[in-house]
Amino acid sequence: MRNDDFLLEIGTEELPPKSLKKLITSFADNVSSELLKRQFSFSEVNAYGTPRRLAIVISELTEFQPEQNIEKRGPSVKAAYNSDGDPTKALEGFAKSCGVTDASLLERLTTEKGEWVVFRETKVGKSIADEIENIVASALGNLPIERRMRWGKSRTEFVRPVHWVVALYGQDILDIDVLGQKADRHTHGHRFMQPGTVAINAANRYVDICRDASVIADFSERRDIIKSGLESEANKFEVNVEVDEDLLDEVTSLVEWPVVLSGQFDEQFLNIPEEVLISAMKEHQRYFHMRDNKGNLLPRFITVANISSKDPASVIAGNERVIHPRLSDASFFFNNDTKTSLEDSLPRLNQVVFQTMLGTYHDKATRISELARFIAQQLDGNTESAARAGLLCKVDLVSDLVGEFPDLQGTMGGHFATTGKEEKDVCQAIAMQYFPTSSGAKLPLGDVPCSVAIADKLDTLVGIFGIGQPPTGSKDPYALRRQTLGVIRIIIENELTVDVKSCLTKAAALYSQHHFDIEQVYQYMLDRLSNWYQDAGIDGDVVKAIRGSNQSVANLVQTNHRVHALNDFKTSDKAKNLIAANKRVANILKDVDGLPNIDEQLFEQSVESELHNALIQLSNELQTTEDYSQKLIILADQQDLIDAYFNDVLVMADQEDLKQNRLATISRMRNLFLEVADLSLLQTT
Repeated sequence: MRNDDFLLEIGTEELPPKSLKKLITSFADNVSSELLKRQFSFSEVNAYGTPRRLAIVISELTEFQPEQNIEKRGPSVKAAYNSDGDPTKALEGFAKSCGVTDASLLERLTTEKGEWVVFRETKVGKSIADEIENIVASALGNLPIERRMRWGKSRTEFVRPVHWVVALYGQDILDIDVLGQKADRHTHGHRFMQPGTVAINAANRYVDICRDASVIADFSERRDIIKSGLESEANKFEVNVEVDEDLLDEVTSLVEWPVVLSGQFDEQFLNIPEEVLISAMKEHQRYFHMRDNKGNLLPRFITVANISSKDPASVIAGNERVIHPRLSDASFFFNNDTKTSLEDSLPRLNQVVFQTMLGTYHDKATRISELARFIAQQLDGNTESAARAGLLCKVDLVSDLVGEFPDLQGTMGGHFATTGKEEKDVCQAIAMQYFPTSSGAKLPLGDVPCSVAIADKLDTLVGIFGIGQPPTGSKDPYALRRQTLGVIRIIIENELTVDVKSCLTKAAALYSQHHFDIEQVYQYMLDRLSNWYQDAGIDGDVVKAIRGSNQSVANLVQTNHRVHALNDFKTSDKAKNLIAANKRVANILKDVDGLPNIDEQLFEQSVESELHNALIQLSNELQTTEDYSQKLIILADQQDLIDAYFNDVLVMADQEDLKQNRLATISRMRNLFLEVADLSLLQTT
């Protein structure tokens, strides 16, 4: 059987740089999955991609699927033939379903249970040439593409218009059609350095032939070249380059033949906040910035060209010409914006809609101000500063600078507040209001910044849930998942004593024109809390047990202590029997309600009195400590007595008053456990 290398390359117009890396990986995974589904074996998959192509090379791909020995059992021989020996309708129907016109050609199978009619067939495997078109179509159809494009008169859709397709098995062209293009062996070289088509004579020569055509097809190789070039340029000037990994991926996705160069800009621009300069270089020009050994931003940048020029000085000069007007605009906007105070610009927020049903950003700022005051009061923080920061936190949205550099919202508000001589904690709170901006990103620090950041997020959560637009499986336009996790992280990691439920209630009350129920939002936050713990390696049953307790989980710091204490306890030697006992009690009490008070006169066994007295003492002991690990140890110490009770006492006694009294006893015991967690919900191994 032939095993050979397979190449598929799809040539397109420029692919979206922020999606290229994911497209490369998904394309390879999808094709691999489809091949395995159809039982084609291979040894290795290598994925490639540049701004103008997606490609995979699969090593040692089998030419044919394996043969399949098919056996279908039909009716028994008794049911297959009548008394005259003629085929019955059952046999005729079975033969027809197997594609057999003459039932006498079917075989027989003898088993311990009798004799049966069977159909046997050896099915020859299909070739890769026959199957590859469907395989590729399925793989492309499942790529993570948010918006697909159409081009020309065709109904074909893809992330970008397709201009060529290469499909080779070994040296042979596979006769397939992909996205409206007939496959052949001709790829395209670098648009400027090696324009025109290039023939690929064998699948395993793909990378080398592309390189000869001034195209480095391997994403990782290009990335390494760029990273090495960045370090080399920085070393040349004895400075440091800040390598943003996302920017590095994006730049890698923009070039086919990377050449790293550095340039400079006028030192006068260093007078404006460095965040503006970095944003202009990073977001607008895809430049990397440099700092001296003291961490000061330097008037230099590093760029990655997509061409090896004979005159690199001209390329550098061109980039310097481009960055100058960008920075000039930024300098003008900053100086112009700082002429007006945040407070004077506040009324302009009435012209900016937050959400059609929820009002303007001025309305939102007013709500954030009051909610931040409420939260700061819980933290014993500066309530006036929190309210002031909340009121001013969105004003930079109407500034020219944020209009040009939207990624700087919040950051620039902090600078404008500083220029306007607001209190330090107010400036910090405005600058940090969006923290954390992503998973694992830094948090706001200080009572006032934390109060404003939490207030902003909770206001959005309550409002968007209130108008019936919670996140769905695929859509979260207001980033509510991220904002919820942000609130969780701010509170737990900063150990803030905040009652989340009361904050949600306050947030809902501030929407004075609406009547929002916070319960759905609260449960959503708890679900996200569970997910957060699971991501940290804590099983979902632990959080479920905490949520099932009699204690509120509104205090997330306290909840965090309970979760970790229970997670540690779950693996201890004492846990297994205690969990089993709680499951037994929960099952007994499942449909029981309206129990009487415990009557000691009805105790018949000494262990009943012993357990009753122990429960009274247990209740007192649990109140003496806030350490949940210690609470669990106290509960675990009751195990022998609990076991003895169930061994000696028949809870479901025939005498009704005895049964009710004993049910009341174990209900009391369960309620004491529920003050810490519902241990019956824990899973044991």
